Amino acid sequence: MPISLKISLPDRVYLETKADKVILPVSQGTLTIIHGRAPRSQLLVQGEISLLDHNNKTFKQWKIGGGIAEIFNDICLVAVEKIDEIKI
Repeated sequence: MPISLKISLPDRVYLETKADKVILPVSQGTLTIIHGRAPRSQLLVQGEISLLDHNNKTFKQWKIGGGIAEIFNDICLVAVEKIDEIKI
């Protein structure tokens, strides 16, 4: 079951998509969001957000300077001030 990801900037929604796994940069390293993950709020640090398919292959990636994520019911809402897509 896919994870719904919504990334927002201060002035607009940047992206809405789905992935089998979402990897977020956190102070302890990375946090992987999978189907059925317990709800939580998480501060994000500078790093990369990655989307993985069912084969655990990264198919989309962005660099962020930090932000916050809310995870609940297989939905991941991310708010950042700046985001840059990384070409894969």
